[in-house]
Amino acid sequence: MTIGHRSLNARQLEAFRAVMMSGSITRAARLLAISQPAVTRLIRDLEIELGMKLFSRDGATVMPTPEAREFYVEVQRHFISTERLRDIAVGIREFGAGRLRLAAIPALSGHCLPDAITAYAADFPNTIVSVHNGASADIIDLVATSQADLAIGARMPGRGDLSYRDLPEAQAVCILPRTHPLARQQEITPADMDGQDYISLGQSSLMRLELEALLRAANSHPRLRVESLFSGTLVHYVDRGLGLAIVDPLVASMVDPGRTVVRRFVPRIRYNLSVVYAPDIVRSPMLERFVEIFTETYVRLTAGIATHVA
Repeated sequence: MTIGHRSLNARQLEAFRAVMMSGSITRAARLLAISQPAVTRLIRDLEIELGMKLFSRDGATVMPTPEAREFYVEVQRHFISTERLRDIAVGIREFGAGRLRLAAIPALSGHCLPDAITAYAADFPNTIVSVHNGASADIIDLVATSQADLAIGARMPGRGDLSYRDLPEAQAVCILPRTHPLARQQEITPADMDGQDYISLGQSSLMRLELEALLRAANSHPRLRVESLFSGTLVHYVDRGLGLAIVDPLVASMVDPGRTVVRRFVPRIRYNLSVVYAPDIVRSPMLERFVEIFTETYVRLTAGIATHVA
């Protein structure tokens, strides 16, 4: 890591990172297996090198300055890149392959991603697969900062700096308790939801915004019982009889069929996901093969739900 034309001392950066992560000189010294005075000296030398104060003391606690917090973001990126190279080297040396770093929305963790990774492992048995789950905006940031090889989530407005491969479009469905009065119907409409208990995604969800527009148009007023940020959790509340939910087909594939049924929802709410790459990434055969397997798995699961409710 360089500032201007000068390379920064690696040991100083390690000490700075350890203090930021642990919150104290004492714990940082323990992490680095060196003395507390040695950590203090490394931090002091780094401050001199950078020409800015990084920490202030509050009793036994060290408090990072605003400049330190900003600098820490870049230091973390540096260490993540270094550790990524180390992982690749270890994988090649010990296993004959590297590591595939995936970032995906939680809804994919039910069946789709595990099924795809299982099939992928048959082709690449020595590859280590790392999975990070999060909201679409968060996982796309991981790709943009080279912390993930690819992300699978919704397109984000204003992220034209990335490359996208759209997955086949799917359709939202209604899941509801098997004992629910509406379970006898083959399709559910916004008007049917009037007065019914329902489980919803968070207010920032595009699917929720589209559903609420349909409810307003139908003058339908369901009773919101539970609100969750992640769609994969909705199925658990429906399984327990708390109400119905409008979900993507991936979530619908996770229901307990003994307690919950899946019904067609009309009018149609489209569900779209994309595979997201950093534009400058080298798409290795290993990476492209995973995308191929994942797409096949995604199509199979979403088509299965579509056939079930047809």
